Amino acid sequence: MPFEEILVLASSRKLGGRCVAGITRSGEWLRPVCGDPRGLRRAECEVGGRWPAVLDVVRFGYRRRLGDPTQPENVLIDHSAWELKDQVPPEDAYERLRRFLATGPGLLGNRGKAMTEEEAASGVEASLALIEPTSEVSFLMRPAGETYGKLKPRAVFDFSAKRYELGLTDVSLEEAVRRAGVGEHGPAELGLACSGPALLTVSLGEAHEGWHTKLAAAVLLRTA
Repeated sequence: MPFEEILVLASSRKLGGRCVAGITRSGEWLRPVCGDPRGLRRAECEVGGRWPAVLDVVRFGYRRRLGDPTQPENVLIDHSAWELKDQVPPEDAYERLRRFLATGPGLLGNRGKAMTEEEAASGVEASLALIEPTSEVSFLMRPAGETYGKLKPRAVFDFSAKRYELGLTDVSLEEAVRRAGVGEHGPAELGLACSGPALLTVSLGEAHEGWHTKLAAAVLLRTA
């Protein structure tokens, strides 16, 4: 079986499991999947007895590339153990990643917050992107009455002259926003150090009610 090594740039919530994705040394995005729509289970991808974390460098085996037109980065994992090869210090992340940033004007195929199922099925160039917002990222929890009774944390930011409000699936930040409660919160209000604009991993999610919604799968706050 072939192997790949990626710098993890998303380890986000997905139903009962995780969506893990990252870039190779050449900057190619890969999303290792197991074939279960609920996502990877920890036993399938753990490193050192824990979930892979953003800025881990991990090595994994896979069976084949899936050729999914809606998520072309997907590769089907085999049953071999994952290896933790390295970890990038947060203060070094921006310089290491800046050459891989998507620049717009669109974000994953268009300038909206989602893409129709029909449009995605015809084939997308990418379902993952790393971006640098042009504003500070804030985190929003709308009142239950505005969200059909579901309190869903969101990331709010500007990119390429457009304001975005995307569902937040970054596990640690999602929990912090829930603890902060209803309202819009800056990083400092969540107890997070931030010296400037963040980097965001944006992912095109699975189809739901005719749409593929864009998600803020990871937020890398700049600390230097």
